[in-house]
Amino acid sequence: MNEFVIWGLTKDKSAPIDEIPLFTNASSKAECDAIMIKLASNHGCHRMRVQVIDGSVPDFAACVAI
Repeated sequence: MNEFVIWGLTKDKSAPIDEIPLFTNASSKAECDAIMIKLASNHGCHRMRVQVIDGSVPDFAACVAI
């Protein structure tokens, strides 16, 4: 299960260090694209990006060669 997090800057910020998570409940990249348009037009957010977090548990046994 993937989690999609939209990061970006609010309208009053311009430095990359001020980047914050703007939205965390998206279920797909397409939904993120629509939300980023709304964040930009309604709230002035800019320099947005999407982080995809893979929440599945890795198979550690497959990583270890014994």
